[in-house]
Amino acid sequence: MNVLMLSFDSSLLLEGAVVQREARRRQLRYLEELRRRIPGSRVRIVVRSAAGMASQGTVVSDGLELYATPSSTLGFISTAYRQGRQLCRQHGIDLLTSQSPFSDGLAAWWLRSRCPAKWIVQLHLSSLDNPYWVKQSPANHVRAWLGKFLLRRADAVRVVSESAALWLQAKLDIEPEKIFVIPVGTELVADAEVVPRQRHAAPTVLFVGRLIEEKGVPTLLRAFQQVKGKCSDAKLVIVGNGPERASLEELASNLEMHDSVQFVGWVPYEQLPEFYQNAEVVVLPSLHESYGRVIAEAMSFGRAVIATDTEGARDLILDGQTGFIVPVRDARALASKVGYVLCNPEVAHQVGEAARQFIQRTQDAQALCAAQVDMWLKVAGR
Repeated sequence: MNVLMLSFDSSLLLEGAVVQREARRRQLRYLEELRRRIPGSRVRIVVRSAAGMASQGTVVSDGLELYATPSSTLGFISTAYRQGRQLCRQHGIDLLTSQSPFSDGLAAWWLRSRCPAKWIVQLHLSSLDNPYWVKQSPANHVRAWLGKFLLRRADAVRVVSESAALWLQAKLDIEPEKIFVIPVGTELVADAEVVPRQRHAAPTVLFVGRLIEEKGVPTLLRAFQQVKGKCSDAKLVIVGNGPERASLEELASNLEMHDSVQFVGWVPYEQLPEFYQNAEVVVLPSLHESYGRVIAEAMSFGRAVIATDTEGARDLILDGQTGFIVPVRDARALASKVGYVLCNPEVAHQVGEAARQFIQRTQDAQALCAAQVDMWLKVAGR
């Protein structure tokens, strides 16, 4: 069986241990599972390069090949289509997958009209009607229209949450049998080592993620200012980088918390466990979140998680049992819940342990890999 993926995950083109661990190794697991069922299968991925990156592909292993395209949107679409046509003629393609219903989805739709292959489009958002996402960029209005157009024309849709599946059925009239709910998953869940909490002099609240508007970090900073009023020795550790970092550091300074908030910046993926292990509570204050990867990672380490009321959080957290959910952009509610967890370590332990058990049951990497290949085979008629 020959699978052709169209992707804009440029990390696949990078070399190094961290990338091998998270991006390429996931694809290698898919290939191994596919070859276990259909020997001789091959996976080829056409990848959009990042700006400034050399557009060079590579053979990752026997059966897994990467083909790089230019970084521009038009360059990606045209090169992906042209490269896909060539691969279809040379090798025959049984299944097309696109990472989104946007630029790569458009290339995949055109390709399917020239190749006798089924097409799976992936939707990593909870919906294309989410007001926070639509307002985030003027281009998202166009993406929303294009996405709906392409989603209706795909042979199948893979989503990462039950909420997204319900939206596809209710708003786009897509048949349930065409929808596959498969979470992204994360290797940290499988590798998580639960260690006893250390009684730090400073109780630690942790945020992990890109510093962009949709992550809602200003709400967290304002909430933490209120937490400091009751728990003066608490500290907030922010792991991640992004375009909002300077304004967030300025806000922390204006709130007179520069000594209590630590901006760590980007850290290698393999170093994240020590941050989770050293935290009393992990907070994800997102405006919208289709799949809470950080939530799943923190839960796998047995840590209590407080997240805003997004689709991703609702898929993973049973409020009060495996974590806590608060309203979006409500600093007062967030502060109240963070303070409650910090002041009640036995509750944090109980909730964290229930969270760990839930994640181990539902986010097993091998089971998610098998589900992905099950979807491929079903859609391809194999």
